[in-house]
Amino acid sequence: MVTFTTAGRSIQCIEGFTITHAATSNGGGIHCFYSSPTIRNNTITCNDVASYGGGIYCRSLSSPVINNNTIIANLASFGGGIYCFDRSSPVISNNTVTGNFASSVGGGICCGELCSLVVNNNIIIENSAGSSGGGIACFNWSTLTISNNIISGNSAVNDGGGICCVWDCWLVVENNTIIGNSANLGGGINCGFGFFSTINNNLISGNFADYGGGIYCLDSDPIISGNIIDRNSANSFGGGIRCSDASPVIVNNIISNSLDGEGIACIGYYSHPTVSYNDVWNNADGNFYGCPAGVGDTTWGTNFNRTPCDSFYNIIIDPLFADTIDFKLLCNSPCIDAGDPSISIPSDSGGCRIDMGAREYLYITGDADRDSVIDIDDVIFVIKYLYLNGPPPCPYHAGDTNCDGVIDLEDVLYLINYLYKGGPPPCEP
Repeated sequence: MVTFTTAGRSIQCIEGFTITHAATSNGGGIHCFYSSPTIRNNTITCNDVASYGGGIYCRSLSSPVINNNTIIANLASFGGGIYCFDRSSPVISNNTVTGNFASSVGGGICCGELCSLVVNNNIIIENSAGSSGGGIACFNWSTLTISNNIISGNSAVNDGGGICCVWDCWLVVENNTIIGNSANLGGGINCGFGFFSTINNNLISGNFADYGGGIYCLDSDPIISGNIIDRNSANSFGGGIRCSDASPVIVNNIISNSLDGEGIACIGYYSHPTVSYNDVWNNADGNFYGCPAGVGDTTWGTNFNRTPCDSFYNIIIDPLFADTIDFKLLCNSPCIDAGDPSISIPSDSGGCRIDMGAREYLYITGDADRDSVIDIDDVIFVIKYLYLNGPPPCPYHAGDTNCDGVIDLEDVLYLINYLYKGGPPPCEP
């Protein structure tokens, strides 16, 4: 067992060691107490503690940098791999955290009581918990930023196979791959009891739970935006998302192919989610259950792509994934340019509007023939489409140079004006 007790990150570093077979009450492999060391390029394995932090235990204002370690097959009651407590603020990045077990909470990583964690670019797989948070658990007024991780194959007996955060925690979850986790409540992500979060731009796929296969919201109102939530399942309502007395904002997502349960299920008198600009399609027990009036009624009208939608601009149509690994969209996907126009598109997108889902389709408006150059050939392509029965641009709005939602003669004139008369570029006034 290695113990750090002196403040000052610059003078403390452990690198290149194998730390194994420690058996203590707290802090099996490494114990940080009022200290902020650099812990990098180590293997921390087969440590067994009675209470906290099988692999690494950070407490009492400790802020270590934990980078590029292999943390494997450690055991504890809380935080099989890593446990953080009492105002600690570690940065956990580029580690492999796998095969760890917590008999209670937080198989891979556990964060408790006024801590602030950055968890970035880790592989967090096949960890398990006897109660909650197979991959990551957060509780008691803590804050986590979880980004660019692979969180896969974790399990919990009760809540949150992938991620579980309860009791007034704050969470930012973005750009992760969250697949194949299981739990009783919230197979992928479990949000509960006063929990505020932003769940953005994730792939949440192949998770299972009794309640809320992809995301489970209980008395909490997260912002769930720009995710792909596909092929999850739940025994009791909400294969994709379950809202239990919760009112999250659900916008710009693709929620599809649930193997058991609905796409979005709203349970309880106090469930009033905002559901807009989503594609909710092909979910086993229906796409919507108990949702606000009008959600899912696609007889209302059409959206920017002329796809039938409800009054909140949700659609129910095959999103046309190019594959089921990265879930990128085909060029003729109805989700391209179908997102909330109040959300800015990425600077490299070139599209008319933000897309639904987590995989923005990149194209250049005005480049109708898709050769990466805007020139006279694009003018000819649009003329052939309009008047000579030629194929449409793909995506459609690649030829919609004035971004008014339709391709017509005005787009031809707009493009000619841009190319030869110094007019504005496509989609600018």
